[in-house]
Amino acid sequence: MAAKVGGAAGRQIADDVEQQVFLNLWKQLDREQSIDNHASYIYRCAVRETVRLLSREGREESADEETALAAGDPAPSPAERLVSAERAAAIADALKALPIERRRATQAYLAGFSVQETMTMYGWTYQRARNLSTRGMAELRDELRKRGING
Repeated sequence: MAAKVGGAAGRQIADDVEQQVFLNLWKQLDREQSIDNHASYIYRCAVRETVRLLSREGREESADEETALAAGDPAPSPAERLVSAERAAAIADALKALPIERRRATQAYLAGFSVQETMTMYGWTYQRARNLSTRGMAELRDELRKRGING
C-alpha cells in the first residue's frame, strides 16, 4: 500500500507504515473499540500513515530521483507537477460547489469509506448515504467537465 500511495519514497517507508498500522490496530483494540469493516479500516490506516510519514520526512517534493529512476518510476516533470496541482485545486473547488451533505458523502466516498460506513458516520439511512454519494459524484464530474477536466 505504501508503494502505491507514495511511489518510490513509499517503498522506502513500507516497513514503518506496516509497524504503525499494527500499532494503531493494537491501540484501537486496547481501547475496546470495535472495528466493523477490518479491511477498510486497515486500508484507510495504511494510506493515512503513509501520507503522514512522507510529509513528516519531507519526502513528497524531494524524492530521490536516482531511487525513483532505479525503481522504474521517473520523477514527474515540473509541467506534470503543475498540471497535477491545478487538477487538485480544481477538484477542491468543485467539491466546495456541492451542497454540504453531498460534499460530505462525496468526500467520504473519495476517502474510501463504504456506504455503510458513511451512513454510520453521519447517522443517515443506507439509501440516503448511497444516493448522496452517487449524486455527489455525478455533480462532481459535471463540475470538473465545466472546468475542462475530463477523465
